Amino acid sequence: MKTLLILLLLPVAAASQNPKVVTPVISGDYLSLINDSSYARTFFFDTTKKTKNAFLLLDKQYYGFPIRKIGIKKGYLDIQRSYPKMLSISGTYNSTIELKTINQLPASQDQYVQGRSMNGNLVWHGAETNEMFSYGPGINTLEFDGSSYVYDINGRLVPLGSGNGQNAKAYNNNIFRTANLFSQSLTMQGRYQAKGNQYLTRIKLGQSNENTFIKDNRNAAHNFSGFFEATIKNYILSASYGSNTNKFSNSNRNGSLNRVYQNSILTPISFDNTQGYTIGAMQRSYSNEADNPYFLLAQNENSFDQTHKTGNLVLEKKLSKIKFKVAQSIDNVREDNNEGYAPGTAFFPNGIFTNRIKKDAHYILNANASIETKYGGYTLRSNIMANYIYGNAHSSIDYQTYLYKYQRSTNDLEINYLTTYDERSDISGGLRLSNKFYASNTSLKNDFFLPGVSAYISFNDIFNANGLALKLISNLNNFNSESPISTSYSQNSLTGLTAEQAFQYFPVTEVNSFKNVFPIRHKEWTARVELNYKYKLSLQAEFFDRKISDDIFPVYNNGSFELKNIADHRNSGAELILSYNSYAKEITTSHSLSFFAYKDIVTDVQDGYNFTPIAGFSNINKAIVKDEPLGVITGNKFLRDEYNRMIIGANGFPLVDPNLSVIGNPTPDFVMKMSNSISWKRVSLNLDWEWKKGGEIWNGTQAVLDYYGRSATTAQLRNTTGYVFDGVLEDGHANGNPVDFYDPNLPIEENRWVRYGYTGVAEEYIQKGDHIRINNLGFNYKLSFKRYIQSISLTAYADNLLLWKAYKGTDPNQLLHEQANSNGLDFFNLPSVKSFGFTASIQF
Repeated sequence: MKTLLILLLLPVAAASQNPKVVTPVISGDYLSLINDSSYARTFFFDTTKKTKNAFLLLDKQYYGFPIRKIGIKKGYLDIQRSYPKMLSISGTYNSTIELKTINQLPASQDQYVQGRSMNGNLVWHGAETNEMFSYGPGINTLEFDGSSYVYDINGRLVPLGSGNGQNAKAYNNNIFRTANLFSQSLTMQGRYQAKGNQYLTRIKLGQSNENTFIKDNRNAAHNFSGFFEATIKNYILSASYGSNTNKFSNSNRNGSLNRVYQNSILTPISFDNTQGYTIGAMQRSYSNEADNPYFLLAQNENSFDQTHKTGNLVLEKKLSKIKFKVAQSIDNVREDNNEGYAPGTAFFPNGIFTNRIKKDAHYILNANASIETKYGGYTLRSNIMANYIYGNAHSSIDYQTYLYKYQRSTNDLEINYLTTYDERSDISGGLRLSNKFYASNTSLKNDFFLPGVSAYISFNDIFNANGLALKLISNLNNFNSESPISTSYSQNSLTGLTAEQAFQYFPVTEVNSFKNVFPIRHKEWTARVELNYKYKLSLQAEFFDRKISDDIFPVYNNGSFELKNIADHRNSGAELILSYNSYAKEITTSHSLSFFAYKDIVTDVQDGYNFTPIAGFSNINKAIVKDEPLGVITGNKFLRDEYNRMIIGANGFPLVDPNLSVIGNPTPDFVMKMSNSISWKRVSLNLDWEWKKGGEIWNGTQAVLDYYGRSATTAQLRNTTGYVFDGVLEDGHANGNPVDFYDPNLPIEENRWVRYGYTGVAEEYIQKGDHIRINNLGFNYKLSFKRYIQSISLTAYADNLLLWKAYKGTDPNQLLHEQANSNGLDFFNLPSVKSFGFTASIQF
């Protein structure tokens, strides 16, 4: 083809030596040699230029491409390139089967039955007594009497030798099971090219069904998405649509599943929840202040349906120096939530029910344009960019008895000026200057001056080392934000209850308005260093400092919520990432190690709002405290003197400081992650693990288990006698008063654990959150084909496989009632799961 082109251009080459020649003649015989009915893009070359340059440009542009026609038009060489038609169809089918088992649960005792001490003796109390404590006699000292007893088919418990000879048994009230998940998806994609234009369409279908690890709970999901893109000359038009539906047996928004778990683990070992959850029209439970977990699961009308629909339309035009893009998107979410407890539920004798319908609609218009200018060839370039975003959001929450409605319109404009320098060999750099404008109808203040500046510089082959590159980046930005009006703050009503009142929690109150607050102001500085060597070894280091002013938090007061700007805080930290890749014949390896650490310190709090809770309960919570990390844990602690010595009362037990104090910080010292993979021929293996150092957790689950005598600790230590607490008496002398942890001759309220109340002394239950976790272990085998099926990929994996932790509760990463920002609080948090799965993927 190249030879033919040179021959065709010989007359042009001769004519181009004479600048007066305007219309050279090319033989019609040569022009007729190339004839294609397909559309061809036209290019013009000035025939008055030197022949050598014409040949070089022609060779560069058209090497390997078919040409439809060559001619002369208005003194220019007219070359028309041929674009053959092409249609391709491809697709992928994925299917996954997964089994899930729970991780470690808190240690509970299986030795002592429901009951307490009476007249110096340990006595079993049956469910009819409504006894909540498990400080009764050892189960190995009891047997059944075989009598007709509505709470146990085996009869009542009596001392050995006075019954029917059938030894008492410790019932297992575990409500967890092995979960299973099956999911599948199908993606079809078609690409059509004709006349220099390209059309792309993609459709995806998916569905999943899961039996969760809590009995009688199921989740199902279905999704559909479609995408279309057309590239026509200088225009790109794309459109997409997505629809996702989710159905849950329980949403757990009101903590109903945590309530199920709490009741199951607090049930005394002498009561069997599986023998039935009703007696006539009444609930069958071990106490009228507790529930049978199966009653909660079966006797309810709970359900959760969510539909999420999205639509996007994007038009983009690209010219040589100017680009325009306009994008529109619509996002609609509807949640239909049935929540309630049946009549006879503890603390809800008449039952309670609500139908909560939440609707969110968000329209976004995003328009941006840019124009590029070059100086001195390609060495210096400048780019002016403008990006405008208009948002219109609506949200409503209907509890049937009350309707909350919110609306927000925002205008966000950013103008950037970017100048870059590129020497193409050794050094390049850039400088960006910007300003943002932000206006909102829900904000008390609109800002029109939010400047920003950033710069970078890159060096290639530094220190005369071939392949060693260094890049330095720094950014300083200002921007404003607001709490999304789709955010629900109803779960924060938990902060108005004590932990002992948790069974009364039923959130039906939302924030009244998102108006009358100032925007949250952000001032952010980052510095980044990137060092790369021959695409094998790279080191990235980023340091950041973010000042957040007028941050917004919900304040719960007299049964209602109000948003307020109450705190400033400063978040600073660093992230380091080291990666190494090796390539040796058929073996490829990849390794990365990352380190992340940060501190977010509250620098100022509005008057009257210090110690405002943001998650948890009224007596133990995460709070905003000046000069402390954001979200420190506050609660009561032991009373101490000026030398930090514990003060002991005359009875020999430590005294308690009733005031709320900072007792823990859930922020870790650092988080380190490592990822390793190796590939050999068709086989690959990968391993991801994480080490989280530091951070503290309040183990409220253990505190309540201790209080009721259901913990392993109370079983091991309840017979302790003559113990002397380390500390001083109120008069300053060293304590020497011995105590018994559980003296049967004294009321149960005076034993080691009950005396301090439902959650004990919060300080005593602050535990380390350090842990090492294997996040993922995967094995993949891939087969390639050359016909209708392109490849088959088979993957076996295990997620959250192993967990080594200092914490004595469940997974330290679990959240309280699955609420955001509740990390560090464990009050019967649901356990995490380890997953074992197999995925098959077919590409065709």
